[in-house]
Amino acid sequence: MSTKLVKKELKIDVLLRNLKKKFNLSEEEIIDLFKDQEISIPLSAFNKKLGMLESSTLYLKDTLKLSFKEIAKLLNRNYKTIWTSYNKAKIKLKNE
Repeated sequence: MSTKLVKKELKIDVLLRNLKKKFNLSEEEIIDLFKDQEISIPLSAFNKKLGMLESSTLYLKDTLKLSFKEIAKLLNRNYKTIWTSYNKAKIKLKNE
């Protein structure tokens, strides 16, 4: 695991602990606070060699670290469709 990722995880842990303590919130309540937040995908995430779903899935999975289940729910698609799009995008970029 990269040190950057470890530092981010530590910051998130500290944030969660502080929110729990200061506002007397449970983990579920904290998650609910962030559930309705909009997620935007920058134009730079799109690639001429990939389809829109492939580009979106790749960005959401690799950059935002969402699970396939979360992405499927967010994009209103089947879990298997998201998994397939992600893997096809990876193959296309690898063959580039």
